[in-house]
Amino acid sequence: MNAVTKSQAGKPRLRLPLYGKILLWFLVNLLVLALLGVGFMQAQFKLGLDWMLAGEPGDRIAALGDRVTEELSHLPEAEWNQRLSDLGLTNGVSFALFNNSGQQVFGQMVQVPPELMPKLINKRPPNETPQRRPRGPAAKRPSDAPPKPRFMMRAGDPASYFAGIHLDLVHSLDGRALTLLMVSGSITGGGLFLDLWPWFGLAAGALVISALIWMPFVRGMSSFIRSLNEAAGRIAHGKFDERITRERNDELGELSTSVNTMAAQLGEYVAQQRRITADVAHELCSPIARMQMALGVVEQRGTPEQATYLKKIDNELQHMAKLVEEVLAFSKAATLRDREAAETFDLRELIDQVIEREAPETVIQLNVNEMKLHTFRSALDRALGNVLRNAVRYARDIEIHARRQVDDVSIQILDRGPGVPEESVSRLFEAFYRPEAARGRNTGGSGLGLAITQRCIESCGGTVTARNREGGGLVVECVVPLASKAHQA
Repeated sequence: MNAVTKSQAGKPRLRLPLYGKILLWFLVNLLVLALLGVGFMQAQFKLGLDWMLAGEPGDRIAALGDRVTEELSHLPEAEWNQRLSDLGLTNGVSFALFNNSGQQVFGQMVQVPPELMPKLINKRPPNETPQRRPRGPAAKRPSDAPPKPRFMMRAGDPASYFAGIHLDLVHSLDGRALTLLMVSGSITGGGLFLDLWPWFGLAAGALVISALIWMPFVRGMSSFIRSLNEAAGRIAHGKFDERITRERNDELGELSTSVNTMAAQLGEYVAQQRRITADVAHELCSPIARMQMALGVVEQRGTPEQATYLKKIDNELQHMAKLVEEVLAFSKAATLRDREAAETFDLRELIDQVIEREAPETVIQLNVNEMKLHTFRSALDRALGNVLRNAVRYARDIEIHARRQVDDVSIQILDRGPGVPEESVSRLFEAFYRPEAARGRNTGGSGLGLAITQRCIESCGGTVTARNREGGGLVVECVVPLASKAHQA
């Protein structure tokens, strides 16, 4: 199936399968629930960015704080600015050191928003605050030591992301501990604040797990709907013996039961309609024949003044007889497979006989190779005869082409006539349908010729289509199996 279809307005429209729609709406539902959950937590618990420091981001910042403390403790304060600049380039963030009063003393200059100032003040008790700058190798923190105070927030205009940690590092001027502040324009902080790859992995894992859980259900439902749609399409084309054999114990199962019931009732209705049509047409043959005989007697005894009226009556009776004959042929075409047997014959010989019967005085260009068919000869004879008769009646420059296509043969009858309106092409094979240009009684026929053609070709296991020819005219193509599928069955 094509991924792009046309809407009623004729504009291209992307076609999304039901399977994809269900999964898409499921993912949208998950996203909406996640957003609602985050919004609810923010509203109820005044959730800020400090929660990020409870996991790996907090561990990375703590480890970086220990590293900065150790490295700077071995350097003179005059070199701290350069070292902080180097660390900033390495980590993709800006580093700065602030004293206990919230004043920046080292690092790249940072504009501190007012709401951030309270967090820069080291609120640790005096007994936990180092009173001098450590010398020599930095002592390792005990494993059970409380974590250094940390914070993270989004502030400023334009907004930036700030993360800080109070260090065990003192400034020589006041002997008080310093606070390391890290600033970034994005929430990831170059991977220091937030590593997105685990989140991507979590999202991918959730997607895969959701797909594995939902795929069997969605696939089963979409495949059943597809088979139901295909069966309904075959029923719409007149195959009323089509049945949906797959069973489900839900609404789709009820729908399939309804479709099967509808197909059975339509088949019975159409069969009954065909029987009634055939019976009525058959019963009309006798009174029409008697009327023609009576008219013959009247013509022999009538006066010259009555001859004109009797001629009109005779024309009407002949038209009625022809119509009844075509109705009978239309009804019999549906049961042809039950009444006749397939036979082997030469296609070129059959086409020559059809031309001799339907268009003996018309020059027709033939491009037909000799090939043997095994199908219903009378059905194919009548089908081609009806198409050729229409072409002779309405058109000129008629051509007949036949070529083999693997197991089928394509027979095309082409002409250079007026063609038919595009909106009428798809209805040419409907019973009693005639395009506007062919509705004249004297030239339009009964509208059953192409309908009979379709039934005859279908009885041979083939298909018939029509299309307007480029440059004017009509092309009717009959595709028939070399060996009748109906006969093989």
